[in-house]
Amino acid sequence: MTGSLESPGVLVVGAGPTGLTAAMELSRLGVAVRIVDRAPEPSPTSRALGVQARTLELLRVRGVGDELLRAGNRASATTLYARGRRLAALHFDRMASDFNFILLLAQSETERLLAEQLATQGVKVERGVEVVGLQQGPGDVQVRLRTTHGDQETVTAAYVIAADGAHSPIRKALGLPFEGRSMTHNYVLGDVHLVGGVPEDQLSIFLAPNGFLAVFPMGDGRFRFMATDPDGLAGEAPEPDLTAIQRLYDRVAPIRAELYELNWSSRFRINSRHMTTLRSGRVFFGGDAAHVHSPAGGQGMNAGIQDMINLAWKLAMVLDGRAHEHLLDTYETDRLPVITQLVRMTERATTLFNSTNPVAHAALTALAPRLLGRSAVQDKAVPRLGQLAATYRNAPLAAGGGRTGSLRAGDRVPDSEVTTVAGEHRRLYDLLDLSRLTLLTATGDAPEQYLNIVAVQHVSAGVDGWWLVRPDGYLAAAGRAGDQRTMTRWLDRWFIPRSAATG
Repeated sequence: MTGSLESPGVLVVGAGPTGLTAAMELSRLGVAVRIVDRAPEPSPTSRALGVQARTLELLRVRGVGDELLRAGNRASATTLYARGRRLAALHFDRMASDFNFILLLAQSETERLLAEQLATQGVKVERGVEVVGLQQGPGDVQVRLRTTHGDQETVTAAYVIAADGAHSPIRKALGLPFEGRSMTHNYVLGDVHLVGGVPEDQLSIFLAPNGFLAVFPMGDGRFRFMATDPDGLAGEAPEPDLTAIQRLYDRVAPIRAELYELNWSSRFRINSRHMTTLRSGRVFFGGDAAHVHSPAGGQGMNAGIQDMINLAWKLAMVLDGRAHEHLLDTYETDRLPVITQLVRMTERATTLFNSTNPVAHAALTALAPRLLGRSAVQDKAVPRLGQLAATYRNAPLAAGGGRTGSLRAGDRVPDSEVTTVAGEHRRLYDLLDLSRLTLLTATGDAPEQYLNIVAVQHVSAGVDGWWLVRPDGYLAAAGRAGDQRTMTRWLDRWFIPRSAATG
């Protein structure tokens, strides 16, 4: 097996989108990292499909977003159909982002692009390697690994990231709860091609009292189907055939279409669960290991990627002595409220859309056009789907950070256009130093003792006063020009001044 980690280092367990993002971020930040996965090969199936606006904003500046955009198919809306007609639509172009759409791309392709970026940073996924033992000490974690050939080694890591899936062996070994429930419906899933009038630039959702069907366009005539089958129309085969999926489609969809070339199919049941903590000592949890929920709205994979972008910069700054260890506690206090809200939101949406109760169905189909016809409803719902509305403003890391205009500490900073003092028009995120905090200001500078923590970008337009922006694109603190006290107080709480770090 590969040699041991340099010390200190991080072991990432699981090479799905969550684990790959963790390893990519940590290695880019100079942290020694290994990533292992017990599967001998990457999964070839598409599974998660939607890459949301917030994820694209964060991955673009990390070298992956442009490739994702080239490979994926853009959907500009989600359209609801029922009673044989179009009811209403959610329009993603209302999102205040350059990525005002949902990008539809097979998870296998997302993983491939993340793994390729990781490889350019000098890290390769070690496959066919599983964790068979874990013991935490006061300053490290001893992890026993075993290959499919039976070879074993013990790795010493400063921290472990468990991104090992919904059945996380690490979570189970530590005896941590995974609270929630299994939802009632069984689902049929399939990737097919079709000829017909189903749009390729929108998600199509068909509602009926005897079944629900969602159709996701993946480009070039290929679609993902997800359907309930409450009365067993598709039979009981674990991998329904093309005829069965055509029957499910014909039952609820008013748009004529002929399905062909079934690539794969399966059945699944939705679990709606999440951990009550994201940390156990030196082990952190993210992605499906920490939260699983309905695929409604394409939220899960994005949440896992954003888990790791939140965690990685904090780990890197603690490991190199620039931040206090208690900064790591803010991973949980930032992300757990977002995850809890996400699980509840997707569970409610699934219960509503999948209901076979005639009264509930009639109410939904009557109210949907009225509600989605309101601009206020669209303006609230669409940013939530794009994960632009998620905020950490009530978390401890935002406390005392102040505000600027409508932005409060902990809010997402929009990737808007700013003007540098040299007169250049730049995207705000292109000015961020992703390895430390970035101070955007027209005048002034960072406190001298924190110049190893804060990069300074002088801008002449687009920023009021000064903004201190986190590497994950959220506002850390803000204030009026000349008000350095707010900034210093906030930095003092979480970070180690240069004199203390070096002396």
